[in-house]
Amino acid sequence: MVTGKEIILYNHHRQTEPLASNPTNKENYVFFEIGLIWKYIPFKTSDKRKHRIMYVILSFIRPKYILSINWISKRESLYKVWTANHPKSKFIVIQHGVYAGGFVTDMPHKYTKCDVFLTWGPYFEEHFSKFNSLKKLKIINFGNSVYNEFYRNNYSYKVNTSNKILLVPTALDKKNSDILFTLINRLKQLNFEVEVKAHAYQGRITVGKEYPKFEGVTIIKGQLYDILQKNDYDFVIADHSSSLLDTIFFKNKVLYFDPLNSIHGYTTNYSNYLSNLYDQNFENIEKNDLYSLLNIENQEALLANMITMGNNQIATI
Repeated sequence: MVTGKEIILYNHHRQTEPLASNPTNKENYVFFEIGLIWKYIPFKTSDKRKHRIMYVILSFIRPKYILSINWISKRESLYKVWTANHPKSKFIVIQHGVYAGGFVTDMPHKYTKCDVFLTWGPYFEEHFSKFNSLKKLKIINFGNSVYNEFYRNNYSYKVNTSNKILLVPTALDKKNSDILFTLINRLKQLNFEVEVKAHAYQGRITVGKEYPKFEGVTIIKGQLYDILQKNDYDFVIADHSSSLLDTIFFKNKVLYFDPLNSIHGYTTNYSNYLSNLYDQNFENIEKNDLYSLLNIENQEALLANMITMGNNQIATI
């Protein structure tokens, strides 16, 4: 009544913020962070009264869309129940990760509980359409909302060599950490200058879990996107995480190193395009062999398969 605009409630996340800050979207909608509402409902999350009150609040606000990055929690289940009873509103989930190189390992993540799912690219659109073929669901090839903020033509692949390489691992258990350091030791034997951008959990101690700490290697700080845009490395070594796509997006040469791909016996989409360094006798590999594994054409094909460039405008939904 005040602004003449419809309301979008959204969960704060790096994948939702680009939509909330998009100038065209802001002309047409009012965005409000839904976590602030949950925060001020005076009951614990496990208390059903908290969810009942939120249901009433949603009915009062009548948002056009509720935007989140998952459908797993009880909160998100509530959003789906509410929109089912209020068909003029939609619960929209935007993809927030690449799973394991495109392979969805957890069953709850395969089967959607939302009205609209915004995927990063054609690969994900195809697979989630198959997983949810019997559901009344709209799946849209929307693009990665963070990538959509960049103009990729501004970047180019490095031509000269510097003998520097970057590792972006997800080695969050001792077994994978030990494998990673076997690789690092070999790289040092080949006289590479090795730097590691560690996972945010690396070396941390949480409730009931202690993550391996990296020692004896140069750990670099800062945002990965800022690091990749500088393109200082001969190549980047990444595993099944979305960091490999980040690397390619900013036109860095990449090597795929994923022990889990072999240990757990599944095939990631990454391995459909890139050779897995783990399977290449990496303990004894020679320097020239590493460079020969680089394949810009294949990594560009992988990116095109998994990522579509969009504009973050909600009007396209």
